[in-house]
Amino acid sequence: MDEGAIEPSSSTGAGIDPARARRPAVRERLGAVALYFGYRALAALLLATPPSVLAAGIVGGDPRGDALLFEPGGLMLLEAGRAAAVAAAPLAAQLGVGALLVAAVGLIPLAALIDALSRAAPASIQATSGRVARALGPLALLWGAALAAEVAAAALVLLPGMKLCASLALTPRGRDLAALGVAAAALVPVAALGVLHDLARVAAVAEQRGLHAAVTRGLAALLASPLAAAWAYAWRGALVIIALACGAWGMHVVGVSTGPRVAVAFGAGLAALAVAALLRASWLAAAVRLLDRAAPAEDAGDDGRPTAGEDAAR
Repeated sequence: MDEGAIEPSSSTGAGIDPARARRPAVRERLGAVALYFGYRALAALLLATPPSVLAAGIVGGDPRGDALLFEPGGLMLLEAGRAAAVAAAPLAAQLGVGALLVAAVGLIPLAALIDALSRAAPASIQATSGRVARALGPLALLWGAALAAEVAAAALVLLPGMKLCASLALTPRGRDLAALGVAAAALVPVAALGVLHDLARVAAVAEQRGLHAAVTRGLAALLASPLAAAWAYAWRGALVIIALACGAWGMHVVGVSTGPRVAVAFGAGLAALAVAALLRASWLAAAVRLLDRAAPAEDAGDDGRPTAGEDAAR
């Protein structure tokens, strides 16, 4: 079946809302994907600037520049880390605050991407802006709740797991492997919450739902097709990790000893981010289709917002 198409729901006798009868493929919404990618690339550049400036202040006087940090043995890298220890605390605080601001502002291009993937036909900038603005409140609440839930879920696995690893009579290598196993186990509930979070985000934007209704719709979609949702999320997530790893490896191989090498390394990093953005958009398109199949379409109006009767029932 085409990526943009959905199957009619057999649980109702009514047809599917014409505005939702066909979902566009990612390749049909490359403009929204480019906006999302552009923001992520700019955010990554801004977050990388402070540590880059700090590193340049330490090794900038050497003719080899930053390449000095990546020489075999890592002696200068360790020395740079020691010299930067004084600025570690304020730099970490700055990066933490910056990451939170970047994530918060990033809800806008994310909502625009979801809106584009959930519409059968391209919408005007005014219509998209209105729907994005209405969805920002629920998206912000979802983001905060999901972040807290993911931290709590990871802690519930990591804290007792790491304590158990420390108490076992294992070799240092065996203890490290056990710790890696605990970390991998902690990713399972975090990933499940991430899937639910994205499904709820889609409901908040595509159907203009509030916080409670969006979470309910997302949970219904996840319970209706758990294996399909897990597979759609897992293989794309694995490819994102591979793409970012290949980008980092390419930057390492090219090096930063000359201007052209820096440009090529920068291009490799951007290419990895572009692939990650495309895969992210592909997953959100799959989430839209999962949500469509989970429940009848007539519980929402033509624009995807809850009907007056549904609002009254709430």
